[in-house]
Amino acid sequence: MPDAAAATLQSIGHIGLAGAVGFLIGFEREWTHALEKREHTFAGARTFTLVGLIGGLAGALAEGPVLIAAALVAVGALTLYAYAIEARESPGRGGTTEMAIFATLLLGAAAGKGFLLVASAGSVTVAIILSLKNEIKSVARALDAREIHAALRFLAIAVLVLPVLPDERFGPYGALNPRELWTMVVLISGLSFLGYWLMKALGPGHGMLATGLVGGLASSTATTLSLSKLARDGACASAVAAGIIMANVVMLARVGVILVAVSKATLALIAPALAASALVGGAAAFLLWRGSARTGEASRALTLGNPFELRPALFFAATIAAISIASAFGAERFGMAGIYAIGAISGLADVDAMTLSGGRQAATGAIIAEVAARAILLAIGANIFVKGAMAVAIGGGRTGARVILAFAAIFVVGAAAAYFTI
Repeated sequence: MPDAAAATLQSIGHIGLAGAVGFLIGFEREWTHALEKREHTFAGARTFTLVGLIGGLAGALAEGPVLIAAALVAVGALTLYAYAIEARESPGRGGTTEMAIFATLLLGAAAGKGFLLVASAGSVTVAIILSLKNEIKSVARALDAREIHAALRFLAIAVLVLPVLPDERFGPYGALNPRELWTMVVLISGLSFLGYWLMKALGPGHGMLATGLVGGLASSTATTLSLSKLARDGACASAVAAGIIMANVVMLARVGVILVAVSKATLALIAPALAASALVGGAAAFLLWRGSARTGEASRALTLGNPFELRPALFFAATIAAISIASAFGAERFGMAGIYAIGAISGLADVDAMTLSGGRQAATGAIIAEVAARAILLAIGANIFVKGAMAVAIGGGRTGARVILAFAAIFVVGAAAAYFTI
C-alpha cells in the first residue's frame, strides 16, 4: 500500500505539471489576444490548461500509445472545426494557436509519462516562441535576400554537410580528417556570422571602440583595413587607433575560444600570454578612446561584406588542410623549427587557421601542446605585425604610430608571459 500511495502521488504530480504546462502556454495566448484586442478567441488559459490535463491523464493512464492517439484525434477534430469556423470569419488568419494546442497536448502527455524536463523546457520554449510574434515579423521584414541566402548557406554547412562527412584520416601523414576540417569551418563561420549581426544590431553610432569590438568578431583584418581607411579620410586618429586595437584584442579572445573547442591543453599553456596581451591592449584602446576628440559625428559603419559565402569557406578549409599537411611535413623533416616557421608564415595571412590546425594536432598527439602553443603565438605576432603595417600605410603616420606603440606593448607583454609559462 505505501508503494501504491507513493505511485499515485507521483502520478498526481505529473498530471499537475501537465496542467501547469497548459496554463503557461494558455496564459501567453490570453495575454496576446488581449493585447490585440480580440473579443472572441478560440482558446485561452482555461482551454489550454484542460488540454494539458487531458494529455497528462492520457500519458499517466495509458501503457501504450492508443489513449494518447485517441486524445490527439479528439482534440485535433475540435481544433480543426473551430479553426474552420474562424477562418471563414477572418480570411487569412494564421494557425499558431491551433498548433500550440497540439504542442500542449503532447507536452502534457510527456509530463504524464514522467518526462518532466522535456515537458517543462518544452512549455517555456513554446511560450517564448508565441510571444515573439512581432519581433519575428520585424526581423523578417528587415532581412534582405543576400542575408537570407547567407543564413541558409551557413545552416547548410552546419546541419546538412557536417553530419555526412567521414570521421577518418586521409592524405599525406594522415593529417586530413574531413569532419574535423569542416567543424573548423563551421566554427569560424559562426563567429563571423555573429559579428555581422551584432554589427548590424548596434549600428555605426556607438563609436569606434564598439565598432572595433564587434567588427573584430567578424574579421580583425577587415576591421583594421576599414578603420584605417576612415583615418585616411580624416577621422580622429586616436579613435580609429582605439577601434583597431580593440578589434585585435577580440582576435586574441577568439584564439582562446577556438582552443577551448579543439585543445584545452594548448589553451592552458597559452592563456597567460593571451590574457596579459588582451589586458594591455584593452587598456590602450580605452585610453586612446577616452582621449579622442569628441566631434559629435557618429562613426561610420564598417564595409564588412556578407559574413558567409561558400567560396571563402572552402578556401579556409583548404588553408587549414594545407597548414596541417605542412605542419606534419615540417615536424617530420625539421622538427619543431619547421612547425614554428609554418606558424610565423601562416600568421601573415590568418591566425585562425594556425590556431585550429595547431590545436587539433596537439589534441590528437601529432605534436606536443608546447610546440602548438609557441607556433600559435608566432602566428599571432606575425599577424599583428602585418596589421600594424597596414595601419601605417593606409591610416597614416598619426594613426599608425598609436597602433604600432600599442601593438609593441601587446607583443612584449605576451612574449614575457609566454617565456615564463611555456
